[in-house]
Amino acid sequence: MQNLKRRTIRLLAVILSAVLGSLLILGEPASANHTLTQCLQPNTGYKLYRTEVERENPCYGETVYAKFTFEGEQFPGGEFKETYPIQDGWELHFNTPLSDGETGTLHVESECEVNVEKEQLQLLSGFKTKKEACDNTSGHFVIGKDYYAAIPKKGLDYKQCLKEGNHQDDEYCYEPLGSLGAITGNNFPALGGAGIGQLIIKPNAIRAPHWHLQFAEAGYCYEGIGQVGVIVPSQTIPKSKDGQEFYSEKIVEEMFVKNDEIFLFPESSQHYLRNIGNDDFACTLFFAEGTPLSRDRLLTISLQNIVGNTPLGVLGPMLVTDEKNQSLAYTSERVSQSPAQTYTSVDQGPDVIKVIEACSGEDPDYLHPGCNPPTRKECLASRLGLSVFSRMEP
Repeated sequence: MQNLKRRTIRLLAVILSAVLGSLLILGEPASANHTLTQCLQPNTGYKLYRTEVERENPCYGETVYAKFTFEGEQFPGGEFKETYPIQDGWELHFNTPLSDGETGTLHVESECEVNVEKEQLQLLSGFKTKKEACDNTSGHFVIGKDYYAAIPKKGLDYKQCLKEGNHQDDEYCYEPLGSLGAITGNNFPALGGAGIGQLIIKPNAIRAPHWHLQFAEAGYCYEGIGQVGVIVPSQTIPKSKDGQEFYSEKIVEEMFVKNDEIFLFPESSQHYLRNIGNDDFACTLFFAEGTPLSRDRLLTISLQNIVGNTPLGVLGPMLVTDEKNQSLAYTSERVSQSPAQTYTSVDQGPDVIKVIEACSGEDPDYLHPGCNPPTRKECLASRLGLSVFSRMEP
């Protein structure tokens, strides 16, 4: 009898174990645990997104949390941490606020699958040197441009240029005039038909008089003091708050602009900017209204464009010059020889001073003026620490 009871108890124990095991198996979650840990590279953009699932899936409608850790000297305590919720159907695009040698980590622990891959941000832009643009692929960055007055060896200001420690070569000493960069929809698609510029004018330099077709220009100045002039035809400047009434007068407005002040140039008005202080005159420029006819530029026409392409017979009477009297400093022929330049030195005179353009952070070179975006070869050479002249052969 006791043996029968023992057998019955054993049988019940087996049955109970089987039932409990089945319940445990049925009670397991439908999705396995997905843990994602990834090292983040400096100056890189990323995209973090969820794997799309059906409505019946337990992950449908669930929120996943991504934890970021950035380590670097620029953060208080040497570290920055943040947690981002990622709702179902949404993506998180981000870039890393890191410099070379600094580290970052992304960690996601969830029952729902999450993916990460490199992705350029669509709403980030700015001005960089060529090397910085090669090393930072997280946004739509633009190469800044610097401008220099090429002072010849026989020039009166050559020795002074050398004393100031400026770059020189076998022909010229290069006096810095300033820098200018423009971001448009061509290099920053999200900007559309608008534009943003950065303007820095060195002491004793002028941003030459010019117009912008189909663009009004506003500037916020944050450093130095500048003389800013604009010529405005009648019926251009609003007189009433509702914008229905305009000034009938033709106006020449001269503004002496200091830091934290804003100026405005109406559409198609001639204007110029000049540094009259001892420090850099720096402004951020905003262009709005209307789409440019050409997306790769702001359609700027300078006064030198107009003067330099006008027939001498028209230019002479217009500027009241005397073509017969060659002793005059400004004859129509000499004026027409003046090249169209973004910047002009205040020392510009009868002998034309060349203005050389160079990429921001690079030395000017009269034999190879200008600034082109970095090529894939230049970027690869920069990352490998090679000369741009290397053939990069193994």
